[in-house]
Amino acid sequence: MQDFNTIFLSIVIEALPLVLLGVFVSSFIHSFVPPEWIQRALPKQRLTGIVAACLLGLFIPLCECGMVPIIRRLISKGVPPYIAIAFMLSAPIINPLVAWSTYLAFSGFPPMVFYRLIGAFIAVVIIGFLVSATQRRPVLCASEAAAANCCGHHAHKAPNSTPGFMNTLREMLYHACDDFFAMGRFLLLGSFLAALIQVTIPRLTLLSFGQDSVYSIGGMMLFAFLISVCSQADAFIAAPFLEHFSTASLAAFLIFGPMLDIKNTLMLFTIFKPLFTLKLILIITATVFAVSLSMAYFPQLWEVICFVPA
Repeated sequence: MQDFNTIFLSIVIEALPLVLLGVFVSSFIHSFVPPEWIQRALPKQRLTGIVAACLLGLFIPLCECGMVPIIRRLISKGVPPYIAIAFMLSAPIINPLVAWSTYLAFSGFPPMVFYRLIGAFIAVVIIGFLVSATQRRPVLCASEAAAANCCGHHAHKAPNSTPGFMNTLREMLYHACDDFFAMGRFLLLGSFLAALIQVTIPRLTLLSFGQDSVYSIGGMMLFAFLISVCSQADAFIAAPFLEHFSTASLAAFLIFGPMLDIKNTLMLFTIFKPLFTLKLILIITATVFAVSLSMAYFPQLWEVICFVPA
């Protein structure tokens, strides 16, 4: 029991400051950066648009929870869906806050930062091209009610709201509080499960499962989908498994979780047509699995790409 408490508390204590910082940065951008600015920053050409969308998170680090409502507005204002989706998938991963939190969590293996960021970049570029090649019809739901409800707690307004800086600041604080408590629940759940697995499953069993390329990658992707931890904290959930699981499976966890989890999936169904949402889920899952599998089958190549010391 003492081992469980130690592992659980160490994960939570390490992750909480990053979560708090992340929700304030994300809430500031959500409240003070209009989607029109993002729209103007995204080129409309396919290749440059997808690449720019992948890198925009370096300047606009948003939590995945707030991405879906922003994407709906971007698409409704004329941004091609494949570019908007590339931004939605990459911004919660390819940003300075996530790189920093991943570095802190994997201090014993710093190249994991590159596995995560480069793997996510490659996956999102592929996803963007696949969506652009298969999407021919409008993707947004026609219902304005669904569009209005998609924001969830991110539509939270301060009471007696009036235009002005102070009202926007209050809205940002409400938004940050909502985000923090929403993410805190998932962080506690993820930390609990990670600690429970560490102390209940025998080490040899973890090693045998964790080193199997297909099962470990699929298992960690499923784990990421279910626990729905935000991208500023998920590295602290994954780090305790470094001793037992392959680099590829941990990278799969770190890449897939911010792209697709339970809460994101439900929000996607509220703004996109059901058939398109199912197709998008399939494309994301297959692409991340393939990229992660390439890390397992071509480890030397990825070690060079990710600057792993010889």
